[in-house]
Amino acid sequence: MVIGEFCAIYSEVVTAKLAQTGNGSWEGFILPVVLMCFAGLCLLGAYWLGYVAVGDIWIVTVVSVTSLLLLEPVVVWSLFHEAPGRGALIGFVLGALGMLSTVLL
Repeated sequence: MVIGEFCAIYSEVVTAKLAQTGNGSWEGFILPVVLMCFAGLCLLGAYWLGYVAVGDIWIVTVVSVTSLLLLEPVVVWSLFHEAPGRGALIGFVLGALGMLSTVLL
């Protein structure tokens, strides 16, 4: 699941980076599309195997969302080298607290 989430996030951020640089060619867009297709297959397999293994879709969903919460800021920072603004940082912290409360409560 982590590989699928990473590939999906990476392809989304690369596409945004292409928009930032003004590179609108199809050649530059092919890699994110192929990577997103691979990510989709990984995520579908992870959800299938996760549900078969634990029998609870909510646990699988929490793992998926938590991996998004942890991976996305790292991928965004590594490609854009931008720190989040005040609103984005507050939203990230509140999202992390909400996820923590879901797991612990």
